[in-house]
Amino acid sequence: MDSSRNRATVPREAVRSNPLTGRAEDLDSAVEALQGSTHVAVLLLGDSGIGKSTLLDAVVTELQSTMTPVRIHGSPSLTNVPYGVLGPFIVGLPVQEATSQLAVLRTFWSRLEEERRASQKPLLLVVDDAHDLDEATAGILVELAAAGWAKLLVASATRPGLPEPLLQLWFEGIAERIDLRPLTQGQTADILERALGSQVLPNVTEILWEASEGNPLLLSGLIDDAKNDGTLLQRNGVWLLARPLNSHGDRLTDVVRRQLLRRSPEERQALNLVALAEPVSRELIESTVGEDPVAVLIEHELIRVTPAPHPQLRLWHSIYGDTLRNLISPARSLQLRQSLLRLMDSEPTSAEGLLRQVSWSMECGVEVDDRQLLRAAVLASRLYEDDLARKAAALVKDPELQVAARSVTARTFFNTSDYAAARDSLEADFAKGLSVAVLLTGTLMWAAVQAALGHSPADIMDRAGALLEAGERLARENPEDAEGILSATRERYATMHAMVFALAGEYPESADPETGVLAGPPANTLEAAFRLALESERLLVQGKAVQAFAKVSEALESAGSGHDELYFLAEFLVARAAAAVIHGGDWKAAETLLAGVAAGPGPNRISFGGGVHAAHGIILLYQGKAAQALNALGAALESLRLADPQQLFALTSSMAFAAAADVGAKDKAAVFLADYEAAAPAVSRYLRMLSQMAVTYGKARLGNYPGALEELRALGRPQGDGSTPGLEFDSLAFCLALGDRDAASRLLELQPELEGPRAAAICHYAAAISTDVATDHLEAGKSCEDAELWGFAALAYDSAANGYRAAGDTLRERMAMSQRKRCLDRADSVAGQEQEAEADALGLLTRRERDIVALAVRGLSDRQIAAELQVSIRTVEGHLYRSYAKLNVKGRDQLPGVSPS
Repeated sequence: MDSSRNRATVPREAVRSNPLTGRAEDLDSAVEALQGSTHVAVLLLGDSGIGKSTLLDAVVTELQSTMTPVRIHGSPSLTNVPYGVLGPFIVGLPVQEATSQLAVLRTFWSRLEEERRASQKPLLLVVDDAHDLDEATAGILVELAAAGWAKLLVASATRPGLPEPLLQLWFEGIAERIDLRPLTQGQTADILERALGSQVLPNVTEILWEASEGNPLLLSGLIDDAKNDGTLLQRNGVWLLARPLNSHGDRLTDVVRRQLLRRSPEERQALNLVALAEPVSRELIESTVGEDPVAVLIEHELIRVTPAPHPQLRLWHSIYGDTLRNLISPARSLQLRQSLLRLMDSEPTSAEGLLRQVSWSMECGVEVDDRQLLRAAVLASRLYEDDLARKAAALVKDPELQVAARSVTARTFFNTSDYAAARDSLEADFAKGLSVAVLLTGTLMWAAVQAALGHSPADIMDRAGALLEAGERLARENPEDAEGILSATRERYATMHAMVFALAGEYPESADPETGVLAGPPANTLEAAFRLALESERLLVQGKAVQAFAKVSEALESAGSGHDELYFLAEFLVARAAAAVIHGGDWKAAETLLAGVAAGPGPNRISFGGGVHAAHGIILLYQGKAAQALNALGAALESLRLADPQQLFALTSSMAFAAAADVGAKDKAAVFLADYEAAAPAVSRYLRMLSQMAVTYGKARLGNYPGALEELRALGRPQGDGSTPGLEFDSLAFCLALGDRDAASRLLELQPELEGPRAAAICHYAAAISTDVATDHLEAGKSCEDAELWGFAALAYDSAANGYRAAGDTLRERMAMSQRKRCLDRADSVAGQEQEAEADALGLLTRRERDIVALAVRGLSDRQIAAELQVSIRTVEGHLYRSYAKLNVKGRDQLPGVSPS
């Protein structure tokens, strides 16, 4: 008999209600092993905080109706005391017999037998922190289990691990060992959903998962601390991170403090030194505290060591760093710093080491060289440690270096979309300076800030003329360097010129009227990248999505890396690349591209994550999944309210408005429309036009907007001459989605100019409209399905059904309606629901029923199915009727799209 069927159900619910378990499979394995006859013990091993005790309690709760749990808890203070933890069970044992294994075993078993007789259920010895058991106690427990008197449920830290007698049970094959692994990102997402109870931005899950390294205890502390200090907050039902995580809140501090209490004074000193100086030479720490404490901390996985030839130490869990440093008083920190500096013969060689040392010095109140402060400020801003960057920049005293320091400060304001503050930091220094290096400092950031504040490219470059004038003044004052000064300032002006026009997606008057390309070779790789980005947008407006993506990919290669001033350059180019692949409908390329941004450092995802979510939402809207798009775009907007360095808020709010209108959510639509109208327009010309189209489409969807189609057509041809087929395609796609079949003829005229699977599929539908033949509509529907354009596919299948109905072909009409329903189901489903629904259907049907249903959905008659599968027509009919009953449908037209086995 399968004993698992008799398992109590209430405990399972209790386990699942705990938001920090994520261990359902491990729970099943442990319970089944203890209920079976093969194993006498279950050994749960894992790192500190991984959830061993929680799982231990869950297993006990699950089994307490069939077994009698008796708890034993290991203790570090009793590790070297034979039978120390068994004290409560052997209190009546004479002192002279306290070291006799036989006497202890007899007394202990007598006490356990009383428990068993009282409950009339088998015994389950539950041992937590078994790594702290003495060998003698472990031997007693093994004796009981091996004799079949009781079963063991044991939890232990992986390091130092189980006592040898308990481990021997596993070696002999009579114990089930379960190694608890860190939570996966998916498990973390489930935990956050249960813990917070509302929509959580994907980047929140990613950042918390990485920070906790999948450790449930650390994850719980991070969540609580982030909520308490306002880092993790809820806006309009969406949970998001307002800033990088603070890792020295009360919960984490408590976790770390408890860890420290278990360590010797030498181990605590080593931990403190590593926290203050990481990464730090192993040899240096060992010369301060000795080799043994370092070896113990490494063995217990509190610190880790990098490979030779120059081993360095760092904390095993990086989030412990801030907490440890916060627990050390400034006086003690200064003392430790001085003790370490006496042994150091050089400055840190790594950027991270330099940043930590400067930060440590500032915390102690030690004066730091201006150039080192500036280097640290630049590094901190690159890592989005804005507070540290501003603090270091503010301490710079050298007047010339202060210009660079203010530029760094401006960048930190740009990180959080505080463009006015960034402008104020830069304006005082613009077009000033006694050297060309100082003169050029911050000029690219200045231009980017002006663009973000809504100034036109012409206006920005008109004001940038002051830079050329300053260069000429400086050249006159330094005639021996005049040529170099003039060349450098003119090159920077040219780069600024290319950048602001690329940001706006507009072509300067000096560009070739046919190609939009500027005359002359670019002055540097940055200018080359901006020219390519502008060329990409020109191609996109012309409908050349594939070529546009190729150009912006070339720009990404051309730009290279290391442009501190334009830290957002890569994201700017990725946004242009995403616009190209989304316009073209290459969803796979889009996901790959966006995953690259999502894989960046946590703070980067806070700044740029809103743009990634917005792109996902627009993809869903184009695919016809308006309900999913509404959720994704609404969440993206909340993120963009905090940080929007790409100025995507207007575009996102317009698309959210369109999605809300699509699903008839009028109240939400009104909120999103107000957001759009209050926002600064998108910087890019293409995105501005697209935003206006989405708003017009949404207004038409909501009704009572009779001029919508004409307005959409006009937006697609802003110059009135048909020179923007890409924009026109977007506008006509919106028209077609609104039911304007007249848009089909113009789409067919544009087709030779367009690239990408999205355009091909929609033009296929337009061609079917022009012939109005049912089979053409059916083929167009399949084409739209292949392109994952579920909304257009449903429209095409609906037209096919109408055509077959008019022709009296009832069978094919039902087939087309079934296809239409499947597409609408895909469009209306929530994320992941398609796979779940299909899995449910597959679970209900037998293999033969699946095969028959799949052929029926394809439109085959009963006779054709019988011939295909070489069975009788009666067999086909019987399987179909049983399938209808299982799937709760009335007939063929309601069958789901189940793939054959």
